[in-house]
Amino acid sequence: MASLFRALSRTPILLSAAARPSIAPSIAHATSPSQFVRNFSFGSPSAPLTLRHNASGFPSLHNSVSMSPAVRSLASPINKTQRRFNSLQPKKMKYRKKHKGRIPIPIGGSTKGMYVEFGDYGLRIKEGVRLTAKQIQAAHTTIRRKLKTVKGSQIWTRVFPDIPVTSKGGESRMGKGKGSVDYFATRVGMNRIIFEIGGSELRPEHAKEAMRLASTKLPVAVEFVVKAEQVKPPKIPRLIPGTAAYVKMLSSKSPVATSPKATIVKETEIVA
Repeated sequence: MASLFRALSRTPILLSAAARPSIAPSIAHATSPSQFVRNFSFGSPSAPLTLRHNASGFPSLHNSVSMSPAVRSLASPINKTQRRFNSLQPKKMKYRKKHKGRIPIPIGGSTKGMYVEFGDYGLRIKEGVRLTAKQIQAAHTTIRRKLKTVKGSQIWTRVFPDIPVTSKGGESRMGKGKGSVDYFATRVGMNRIIFEIGGSELRPEHAKEAMRLASTKLPVAVEFVVKAEQVKPPKIPRLIPGTAAYVKMLSSKSPVATSPKATIVKETEIVA
């Protein structure tokens, strides 16, 4: 690349016969090589170029100049180094740092995120854990490489690392604020689906092997879930005390009404 630019810098500008007299005075009083215009085009050497004088009096290339895209991108002053690509981190956050927090424990009876919804097979973790962006990306890459030969296969990631984790250097004094952001992670509760795969041509043994390889990248026990074999519990409607539906539920002989908890509620309502 360096030899190419040296060769281009020694290439004289090629002007048409009509343009030579107009720029002769300007080139005559030029005092430094930087004031000359070079031809960086890889096209035909006989292509005529036109010049236009700037406000400073020096000639500049007109818009009709043919320049290769590679040289134009290198010679452009607005060319900047591209930002390093990292898909598993939020693009914008309201607060740069957050508290450490705790892993959620599902005690309210909610089953959200515990069953396969989009694909045909899933990977479910058996205990609460905090997964880092590197671990999620490594498992996703392993699944993608295993399924790249299967036509029409798809991957769904059900978790996303949006929590910044900070760190400070060892043997540092206390205080001086919170440490800088080291990586991003996510807190995943117990029995949550983190990956799903599917496809019309995806066989169960192939999917199970892909999930097995992905489990080696995760620091937690997991299990393989098949959508056709999972059984969801029936949804119990939420009833507000005092309404007609709530009174009907208490008076009925449904399993919910005959449970110990419902009996206590019923006695409390009668006493009140």
